[in-house]
Amino acid sequence: MNNYANYAYYQDTYKGAVLDAASFDVYARQATVYLKLQTSNRVDDNSIPDEVKMCCCDISELTYKADKARHSGAASEKVGSYSVSYESNADIDKKLMSESYTSLIAWLGTTGLLYRGL
Repeated sequence: MNNYANYAYYQDTYKGAVLDAASFDVYARQATVYLKLQTSNRVDDNSIPDEVKMCCCDISELTYKADKARHSGAASEKVGSYSVSYESNADIDKKLMSESYTSLIAWLGTTGLLYRGL
């Protein structure tokens, strides 16, 4: 399975700067699987629309940031009168799903790829 976007597209067109090439490949694969599920696999792999590629890049970054948050532990930290709060993995996952769906609707909402009817 090929990813819907490659690293060159991520850098040059999406203008992404968060992920390196190796990380992008991992997260773009996860984003591609999510997009295939949400579009009922209607994207033609031989002619991938820019909206799909942009959405793939966007969701790749969102997934990376969620993974980073899972491993950092602290959601916020205060130095004066030291205070730390933690975000649960469930909250991080819920936020990722919400942000991914928002990206999906923003990029693909007018393409017909999300249509669930006959």
